[in-house]
Amino acid sequence: MSQLWQKALLYLGLVDEEAIDEERNQPIEAAPMQSQVRTVSNRSEGVVGRRVEPPAGRAPMSVSDRTMVTAGSTSGVRQVKSADAQCDIVEATGFSDAKLLADRIRGRVPVVLNLRATDPDMVRRLIDFASGLTYALDGTMRKISEGVIMVLPPRVSLGREEKRRLADLGLYSTAEDGE
Repeated sequence: MSQLWQKALLYLGLVDEEAIDEERNQPIEAAPMQSQVRTVSNRSEGVVGRRVEPPAGRAPMSVSDRTMVTAGSTSGVRQVKSADAQCDIVEATGFSDAKLLADRIRGRVPVVLNLRATDPDMVRRLIDFASGLTYALDGTMRKISEGVIMVLPPRVSLGREEKRRLADLGLYSTAEDGE
């Protein structure tokens, strides 16, 4: 027992001095340990190395088993959407469209928010909501045309075909993009 621990127990009155003296006089026995380290000789170079074996009861996995575990688990592996995924166009009329916007962004779907026919006070509220949403989810948000905002989930961008489709609908201005 460590000195500090012994002194604390003695101070609190939980042990007698005689018990501590008896414990000091008892020989310490080493517990039998099963080593999981085995020595392996490398025949080609003549170097002796050590190898640590996996814990007993767990068989080593083959490469095909590891692939199946990785591909089957949903917690660690996510499918990455292509950059040419179509975005949803939301014609905002009221603040109830903010929930629709949030659900789509959380589902990793790009959203074009058309605010042209929306009341100016409502536009301010929706822009503030979208700004907070993109900040919280680490996304991006930018103006793509007059009265049109594009909100992107994290690590998602639009491809050229999608930009052309939005431009054909009158929702994307290449002057805003710099192209």
